[in-house]
Amino acid sequence: MDDELIVRYYSRVTRKGQTTIPSVLRRRFGFAEGDRVVFEETKHGLVLKRAADIEDSAGVLSRFADASEVIDHLLRERRNSFR
Repeated sequence: MDDELIVRYYSRVTRKGQTTIPSVLRRRFGFAEGDRVVFEETKHGLVLKRAADIEDSAGVLSRFADASEVIDHLLRERRNSFR
């Protein structure tokens, strides 16, 4: 593995598939209550990242469409992802 292990933390997975990110890691990496996360599978294992904020996405994509259209589209996609 290319990345050298710095520290290891443990957490249990509940029956519902939920787990707790240790508080030291939440603070260090800026996770806050209500944040969406992304799980990425790599050749080295699982990577957990904060999902981009919808407003950040709209700003980047606004050069391709009207900002309000982009936000409406992203909101629809987000609602559908929670179903």
